[in-house]
This record gives sequence, C-alpha cells and structure tokens, in this order.
Amino acid sequence: MKTKPTLLDLLRKQPEMYLRDLPETIRIPALDGSRPDEVVRRLEEATIDELACAIQGLEVESRSVIRRLNGLRDLHDLARKRGAHGVTTVAESFVELASGETK
Repeated sequence: MKTKPTLLDLLRKQPEMYLRDLPETIRIPALDGSRPDEVVRRLEEATIDELACAIQGLEVESRSVIRRLNGLRDLHDLARKRGAHGVTTVAESFVELASGETK
C-alpha cells in the first residue's frame, strides 16, 4: 500500500530550486523578553513569523561562517604571497611575527 506524501514531500517536489532542500524542522532563536528559550518546530507546524525568525537566526550563523571563511582565505593568500607552498605550515609562514621581525 502506497503512503500518502506529506506536505513537506510535496513542497520538495516543486520546481523552485531550493525547496528540495527544506529541513524537517526549523530552529527559532530565543528572543529577549518574549521567548527566553530556543524553539525547534516541525516545518509544517511553523507559523510564517516563525519562519522569519528562523531565517534571521540562519543569517546570523551564515555571517559568522562567511567571516571565518574569509579569514582563512585571507590567511591562505597572505601565506602564498610570502612564498609558502602546500606543505608549509601556517607557523612556518609567519615565523617572523613571533620573533618580532617584519617581512
């Protein structure tokens, strides 16, 4: 017997590109004053306002990840400009910083 697809299954089959990646649940961050604890809710049961809050929370997380990514990218590029190769460690690339020298 074939089971009836859930709403989430149906949404994931829509032609919009990112709907196929919808999560089962969303994390709604705590809000100062009105909601002291984070809430995890099944996507199908979430309100549109809760979706907006979950989006804001993910944007904060993604900004943090992007800052780390850019920092690592900058460090890599700076090390390469200093002549570092693939097997050179970060410490070796910037050894003069620890000794007070400038390059």
